[in-house]
Amino acid sequence: MGIGQVLSDTFGMVKARFGPLLGLWAIYFALMIGVYIVFLVGIAGMAGVAVLATTATSDPLAAGAGVIVTAILFFIGYLLVAMAQYASLITMASPLKQVTVGEALGAGWRAAPALLLLMIVLFIAYLVGGLAVGLVGTVFSVLGDWGSGLFAILLIPVVVWLGCRLSLLFSVIAVDEVRNPIKAIARSWNLTRGHALKIFLVSLVFMLILLVLCGLALLPSLGLIMSMADPTAFAEGGPAAGSAVGGILLLIAGIFVVSVLYNLAYCAFLAVIHGTLSDAAGEGAAEAFA
Repeated sequence: MGIGQVLSDTFGMVKARFGPLLGLWAIYFALMIGVYIVFLVGIAGMAGVAVLATTATSDPLAAGAGVIVTAILFFIGYLLVAMAQYASLITMASPLKQVTVGEALGAGWRAAPALLLLMIVLFIAYLVGGLAVGLVGTVFSVLGDWGSGLFAILLIPVVVWLGCRLSLLFSVIAVDEVRNPIKAIARSWNLTRGHALKIFLVSLVFMLILLVLCGLALLPSLGLIMSMADPTAFAEGGPAAGSAVGGILLLIAGIFVVSVLYNLAYCAFLAVIHGTLSDAAGEGAAEAFA
C-alpha cells in the first residue's frame, strides 16, 4: 500500500464521483434536519403535557418520562441517520463498486443497524478496556509523576495502533456487507495486518493536506475578520462595520463548505484504503477510473 497512491486514488475518487457524493450528502442533510424538527416538536409536545399535568395536580412523572423517551428516540434516530450517511458515502466512493445514488442509499440504510450495534460493542469494549487501563495506570502511578508520564507515553502508541487496525470497520460493514460486529472487527483486523504503520502515516499526511487546503479555503475571510479588531468597526457609520459583518458571513459559509468537502474526502479516504487492502482492489480501482 503506497501512501502516494492512496492519496491520489482518494482525491481521484472524489473528483470522479463528486456529483453523486454531494447528492448523497444533501439527502442526508435534509434527513438530519427532519430528525431535528421531529425532535423539537416532540419535546415541545411533551413539555406541554408536563405543564398541563402539573397544573392539574396530576402526577407529572409520566410526562417527564415521555421527554426522556423522546430524547432517547431522537438520539437513536440521529445515530442511525449518521451511520447510514457514512455507509452510503463510503459505498459510493469505494473503488470496488459502481453504484447509483439509490443503491448507495439502500446500502447505507441496510448497514446502519449493524453500525449502531457495532458502536454498542465498541463502547462496551471501551469500558472494559478503560477499567484495565485504569488498573495498570494505578500501578505506574505508584512510581510517581514520571511513572504516570511513562504510562501515558506507552499508552498513546497502543491507542493509535488499535485505531489503525480497526479503521476499516465502516467500510467492511458497508461495502463487504459483514453485518455481524464481531466478524467485522475480525475482517478489519485481518485486512490491516502488517499495514498499521502505513495506515497511520497515510492518515497523518492526509490530515495535513486537508488542514492546508482548509486554511487556504478560509484565508479570504481572515482579512475581513481582522477588521473586527478595530474599536470603531461596529460604531455607527464605522467604515469597517460592513467588512467585519461580511467577513463573519464569509467565514461561516467557508466553514460550512469546508466541512462538507472534508466529509466527502474522509469517506473516500476510508473507502480507498479498504479497497487497496482488499483482494479485489486492483480490479475494482481499474473499473472505477476507467
